[in-house]
Amino acid sequence: MDRPSLAAPFNARSLMMAGLGSGVFAGLVEGVGLLFFQRLNWAGWGPMIHVSREIIWISPIVDAILFLSLAIICSIVARLVPRLPAIRVLAFLLTFFSVYDWLTLTGRLYHRACLLLALGVAVALTRWCDKRENTFLQFWKRTTPWIVAAWILAFAGIQGGNWLHERNVVTHLPPAAPGAPNVLVIVVDTLRADHLFSYGYARPISPNFDRLAQQGVLFKNAISTTSWSLPSHVSLLTGCYQFEHRIGNVQPEPWLGWGSKGLGGFPTLGEALQQKGYRTGAFSANRTYFTTSLGFGRGFQHFEDYFHSPADMFVRTLYGKEFARIYLNRSDKSKVKRALRFLGMNSMLDKDSEGSGNYGGAQGVRKRADVVNQEVLHWVNRGETRPFFAFLNYFDVHYPYGGSPTDPKPVWDHGGPIDEYDAALKYVDDAMGRLMQALDDHGLLKNTLVIVTSDHGESLGQHGLSYHGQALYRELIHVPLLVWYPGHVPAGVKAPTPVTNAAIPATIMDLLGANARGMFPSSSLSPLWQTADGSDWPDVLSELARNDIAGKEDKAMAKVVPTASTGSMKSLVTPQWQLITHETMGDQLYDWGLDPSESNNLAHAPQGQAATVNLKSRMQGLMKIGK
Repeated sequence: MDRPSLAAPFNARSLMMAGLGSGVFAGLVEGVGLLFFQRLNWAGWGPMIHVSREIIWISPIVDAILFLSLAIICSIVARLVPRLPAIRVLAFLLTFFSVYDWLTLTGRLYHRACLLLALGVAVALTRWCDKRENTFLQFWKRTTPWIVAAWILAFAGIQGGNWLHERNVVTHLPPAAPGAPNVLVIVVDTLRADHLFSYGYARPISPNFDRLAQQGVLFKNAISTTSWSLPSHVSLLTGCYQFEHRIGNVQPEPWLGWGSKGLGGFPTLGEALQQKGYRTGAFSANRTYFTTSLGFGRGFQHFEDYFHSPADMFVRTLYGKEFARIYLNRSDKSKVKRALRFLGMNSMLDKDSEGSGNYGGAQGVRKRADVVNQEVLHWVNRGETRPFFAFLNYFDVHYPYGGSPTDPKPVWDHGGPIDEYDAALKYVDDAMGRLMQALDDHGLLKNTLVIVTSDHGESLGQHGLSYHGQALYRELIHVPLLVWYPGHVPAGVKAPTPVTNAAIPATIMDLLGANARGMFPSSSLSPLWQTADGSDWPDVLSELARNDIAGKEDKAMAKVVPTASTGSMKSLVTPQWQLITHETMGDQLYDWGLDPSESNNLAHAPQGQAATVNLKSRMQGLMKIGK
């Protein structure tokens, strides 16, 4: 039978070793656990703050800082109060915070249950440690160097592996064609077309977009394939409608990674451009529905989504999320928020929609358009001689609306939803202008094909809805689309024909002189700027699978307006009509030319009945052709 060790004398260095070792170990377990339970809890993807494998080396940093702080506090207090059993107090604290961490990250237990269980384990270990303090300290003295070495190995393996993979892929690319242009695709998430000056909006808040539109081709009636981000981005990269790629909702991430299964296994624009010798990179500010965790890494050698700043790294760890949940949902006058502002940590207070912060949970940290620009320019300017394909997602127009909190508000912004939405759009447009200028300063813009679009629009109160993803009305699927490529596309053309923005991959390949037939289902849009006649152009389809992603405001409208909460939906847009069919609640028909707000449903009116039957037949025919 082992004899209990004698109580160890107080030693600050020993306490530091215990704090460091236990912190790094707790963080390593946490990082692996966050990845594991993210996959296991995939059905709750929307109200979740997400991670990628970098969390394995990030979590230990946060936990080590926390646990070292506890060790320092115990050391200081022990010097002031010599009779304090510092080792046992620290053992209790380290055990409690470790166990609470590991229980909470599962996402399957109430916080009170995690607290009680952690408290019980901590008390039990403290009792064990009562007469084994020396054993406790010796354990951490021996194991801490090995634990820190494991962290260093994880950091080097993950970051070095990313760098080596990208370098290896670029090295083995085929040679690019001489003079091949760079390709820049900008997706302004949640941007409805009718809030741009080029599309008739009264406020001149988009001068940079408007300038590009004057120098290129503007599609006046571009239609998104759906009204929310995930399936829309799949279509933007594969050229497929939703009924073709079959990704209408979040799918569980394979345990061994997506590999070639991402995006339904369909060819992607990134893969097509790699075959043409392009470096490919994606830069996403939508860290919920456009990330590598959802398979979007296919075709991109370089992908930046999570961990853009220390604040973003912090809130993706367990204790970072706990801090956000407890303190960052309070009013702006709270002491914690005032302290963060005083310390200049405003980015921590720039709230994102990622996570469930609007409903009392943790909140994400916003990734602003200027940060996306910095990532793009850093990647572009690495000195590579190959042409690049950069795919950007600006997320600032998405709720919660508004520009950067460090910028002054426009004089017309009085705080209402539309004013705040427009303020966010103005900020994005300014950021896009800065990106164009930076590329021009580096001599890159003159040989760059630029396409700007959106993945979907926003309701902003129309049809009783506030946000998106629940219907297919025009304000939700009518998106901007411009093609800017001086010398290769005409300037000032405004094409009126309704088109799908899923045609972007085929259009890009066409402009590069490549044959994309058989790779992308949608046709190139180039004939529409070569001739004004679009009378025989295909009708445009949008789809929306049944889902439960609605906010509480839009959920309340499900009894009044046909929404995706009660069934799947489809839409067909022609030069005159928009037909919307709902799985359980029937049809809607609008003459969008005469009724742009779509307030008069003609599906059951005498003048609309025949059109409804005809359009439903055409919709079925289009989907059969696609198959």
